[in-house]
Amino acid sequence: LETEGLISRQRGRGTFALMERRAENRRAELSGLFANLITLGLKTTVKVIDLEVLPAPADVAEALQLGAPKEVQKALRVRSYRGEPFSHLTTFVPQEIGRYFGRKELSAKPMLALLEEAGVKIGTATQWIGAKLADAVVAPLLGIELGSPLLSVTRVVRDIHRQPVQLLRGLYRPDRYQYEMQLSRAKDDGTRIWVSET
Repeated sequence: LETEGLISRQRGRGTFALMERRAENRRAELSGLFANLITLGLKTTVKVIDLEVLPAPADVAEALQLGAPKEVQKALRVRSYRGEPFSHLTTFVPQEIGRYFGRKELSAKPMLALLEEAGVKIGTATQWIGAKLADAVVAPLLGIELGSPLLSVTRVVRDIHRQPVQLLRGLYRPDRYQYEMQLSRAKDDGTRIWVSET
């Protein structure tokens, strides 16, 4: 039952029935963030909706710190868990990296694994989390009603030289996906604040 997402076992607390079956909780400790993202990719299936190469839009060029006008690979994908769609992903990578993988590879492997296979040494990422409403494009792809609330994630991935190599804009169904982050209390100049565990 635990592997099917119907119960949750917590050491020292007991076994609990889950109200809804969710995709597995994803911990966001910085030390394991990239490994967890790759694991997520390996435990789910993906369908490539669209793939194109285009001149980088201004906001994408800014996020990827592209100096001169450059082309980017834009991929639109829907990720599913046990046949149920839970995320709509739009990714942009500089075309000099994107030329190493296409629709077939994007359907079979997580983006971070493809970046590494293309020779990119992943360093850090900055991520923003918010909320959005499903529009007329996203709603049918995720099997939800127009205007349904979605978890919104924007992530910029950088290489070891701090050069951005990927911009991701993800929309997630909150009934099928949770984002978990471990925090701890730390002192900063005599003040106790919450910080992400590393």
